[in-house]
Formats: sequence, C-alpha cells, structure tokens
Amino acid sequence: MLRLYLSDEPFNNEIFNGKSHTKNLITLGSPHQAIKATALRKFVDEKYPGNFFNNINYVSIGGEIEIKSKLTSLITKIIARGSYKSISGDNNAKGDGLVPLSSSLLEGSQKIILTETVHGGIFGKNWYCTSSKVREWWKQIHWK
Repeated sequence: MLRLYLSDEPFNNEIFNGKSHTKNLITLGSPHQAIKATALRKFVDEKYPGNFFNNINYVSIGGEIEIKSKLTSLITKIIARGSYKSISGDNNAKGDGLVPLSSSLLEGSQKIILTETVHGGIFGKNWYCTSSKVREWWKQIHWK
C-alpha cells in the first residue's frame, strides 16, 4: 500500500506525494500481489506496478519459516497454509507464516529473503523487527 503513498496524484481527496521526501521504500513481508486481492491492493498494483517511480529505491523483504518449526506459534501452524493458498494459490508455498514469499518480493525491487523469519510477533519468534532481523536486513540494503 505504500506505493500509493509515493504518488503525487489525488487519492480519496488527498495527495500524499511521498516520493518528494524519500528516496527509499522498504517493505517487510507486504503482500504486493495476491490472487484474491482487496480492491485497494488491486488498484495499487495496477496503477503503480513494481518499481513504478524511477527516483525511488524499492526494497522488499520477505521471510521464510518452516511452519512446523519451534520458532512458530500455534496460530502460524493453524493458518499459514490457508493464508498462502488465498494469497498465492499454493498452500505449499514458502513464506513467513502469513504472506507467501512470492507475494512479498516486489517486481523490480531489491529483494532480501530472511530465513527463520515470521510475519509478526504473534506468528512466532524472530519477526522482521526483532533486533537481530533488523540488523540482518539493514546491512543488505543498497541505499540510494
């Protein structure tokens, strides 16, 4: 959804124009593409596909976790396969316990894959904003 924020075109009677004051867009496990996308997600993907704005450095970070791992929570073990199926059509996809990896890696962006990483705290240990994971992805970014 942050790709919409970058635009200088009106949306819902507001102009965000995020591209005027940032050079980097970093997403953490965001589902950029989905088979059953919400109307807003579909609009953003069609209107601002991939790395749409030339002056922005796009970085998409996706996580991989073995669903049955000791690092995942019960909620991950229960919902991951169904979530992967609804987003990508593949219940056996790799992902972060909520978002399949194929959806979290934006076309045309710098792609970073973090192993043993879950979508958020309720999905288990080691999510994108755990200190060790932030250090891991931060060091890999090619800054603009």
